[in-house]
Amino acid sequence: MNERDRHSAVATINHWITALLVIAMLTLGLLARNAPNDGIEDYVMSAHIGLGFFTLLFVLWRVVWRIKEGFPDSVDGPAWQRVVARTVHVLILVAITGLVITGPLYLFTENEAIDVFGWFSVGLPLGGLEFLHEPAEAVHKFLAVPALVVLLVLHLAGGVVHIFGHRGKRTPAEL
Repeated sequence: MNERDRHSAVATINHWITALLVIAMLTLGLLARNAPNDGIEDYVMSAHIGLGFFTLLFVLWRVVWRIKEGFPDSVDGPAWQRVVARTVHVLILVAITGLVITGPLYLFTENEAIDVFGWFSVGLPLGGLEFLHEPAEAVHKFLAVPALVVLLVLHLAGGVVHIFGHRGKRTPAEL
């Protein structure tokens, strides 16, 4: 396996931090959506919004790093699998980038700020663009469910195929 076939240590750390944050954000968003009452929904959404600030930072770092570093070449599997893998990776990055843009836009267009756990707030005065509020909300919800959920399932399935489908072709150190 040559250097172009591997992710750097920074990219690997960035992947897993971003993955954990995105899964936490998705979980909090789904919990808020299905909350039994307004008090619980508000509490869960405040955690979703506060964590969203840090998720935004890591997602932007991840996207910039991936653009700078590029995608590693995949040497395993037929060409169609490489195309599907690359497409799913790109679509995940597009979806999470869209989520970290539409989430704050959803707040800012109602003159609300991102309250980061009561530590500080970040806001942009975009109340004059209230016509963007509903579209931002609709895009945000679509990108989370179903788009991101489907992409993550495909990504996990591809990972399982990649690890277990090619197990006989790798040394134990590569697993």
